[in-house]
Amino acid sequence: MDRIEVKGPNSSRVVELRRLIDRVGANSEEIVLEGERTVREALDARLRLLTVVVPERNSDEFADSALRERLDDTVEILVLRDRAFERLAPSVTPQPMLAVAPRPQARMPTRLDEDDFVIVLAGVADPGNVGTLIRVADATAAACVVVVGGADPWRPKAFRSSAGSLLRVPVVRATDMHTSLSRLRAAGARIVATDVREGIPHDSGVLKGPLAIVLGSESHGLGHGIDSLVDDWVRIDMVGDAESLNVAMAGTLLAYEASRSASSG
Repeated sequence: MDRIEVKGPNSSRVVELRRLIDRVGANSEEIVLEGERTVREALDARLRLLTVVVPERNSDEFADSALRERLDDTVEILVLRDRAFERLAPSVTPQPMLAVAPRPQARMPTRLDEDDFVIVLAGVADPGNVGTLIRVADATAAACVVVVGGADPWRPKAFRSSAGSLLRVPVVRATDMHTSLSRLRAAGARIVATDVREGIPHDSGVLKGPLAIVLGSESHGLGHGIDSLVDDWVRIDMVGDAESLNVAMAGTLLAYEASRSASSG
């Protein structure tokens, strides 16, 4: 690695990066990746990196690393003073590498095969739950995840909760529930939504593809404003005293049941 000027917290470029990290969200054209493992996974997923940032204490190690050899000449490499890096990193205990990349773009599927299923997150507000459900989608081979409102999946907490699955699963960001479900139905999906008390038991064979599983927000659920677009309501029966499950847990059970139904034919 050629000698690169070490930048402090008041550098104009560091200030720009801090503003980017603070504003990463649904309207941001760029995302921030944390940690060497995540950066490697991004390269494996053929994501184009714009900038890589490392603290000064790790700069020599980075210069001699196999990861450095994978970066082409178009990637901006910044070395920050250690304190400046710690102030920049979005997590409390930062990993010694950040990267900036264009936000991946995914499209709504236009045709779903017989065993395909899609997870639709309708206003799920906790980025940890969003990231966990994207990880579940990866583990169960869902065709994609559609995020309507709620937390942005590319926020740092959501990305960390996905454990890298955001780089492997197509994630479609949408703004209108009715339009999204109509497009999934046109692609062949049967729309299944969740209700705490009503509907068909989730393990009774109802979760057969092609399918769109709709999960509502943590505090308000789905309600029945989308009744006209829902083919079946399903419930998860509980033998204990809990009134309901966390949305990430409920989504996990439904996704694995849909995956099991697909594999069993």
